[in-house]
Amino acid sequence: MLQSVSETVDPPRRPHATYRFGPFILDTRRRVLYCGAQIVPLSENLFRILVLLVRADGDVVTKATFFSEVWDEEHATDANLAQHILMLRHALGERARDRSYIVTVPRKGYRLAVSTELKAGLRMKGSCERCTALVSSDGEAYICSYECTFCPTCAQQLDHTCPNCAGALLVRPPRRTGTPNATNGVSR
Repeated sequence: MLQSVSETVDPPRRPHATYRFGPFILDTRRRVLYCGAQIVPLSENLFRILVLLVRADGDVVTKATFFSEVWDEEHATDANLAQHILMLRHALGERARDRSYIVTVPRKGYRLAVSTELKAGLRMKGSCERCTALVSSDGEAYICSYECTFCPTCAQQLDHTCPNCAGALLVRPPRRTGTPNATNGVSR
């Protein structure tokens, strides 16, 4: 029996999350994939497949896992999975023989070929995503709602608009050093 999407893709023990990989932002709460400011349309099954790949964080997702999490027994076939992987590769912009995002692991399954970043709360990043200038935890920086971080110069050059999601870049609240949990979640 096929489980509901909320049980398979977002089980109760796992809160909704946002992931970044390559130029993409996958928002599981809103069920949207962004590439820059553009929404990449995905069918329900493609969304489920992508969530499984992203959450595996580079590990192989077996065919059996795809079959049990995405399809009911009647539709769970190698051909159906291969067709959906092909459609997902196309949605991610892969071309023939280019496997920059999804890699086939013969006789086992598939894996994501790029690193993913889980966005599950404000993480104080230490550098600008555009120019890599260092930004201290108590220094001025600008962030969007997906925690993309930019130095003041780049934020101004970008007209305070995030190039990844087209959201507003706002002043990041400073985190005082020396307070409890001041270093928790700091990306370096």
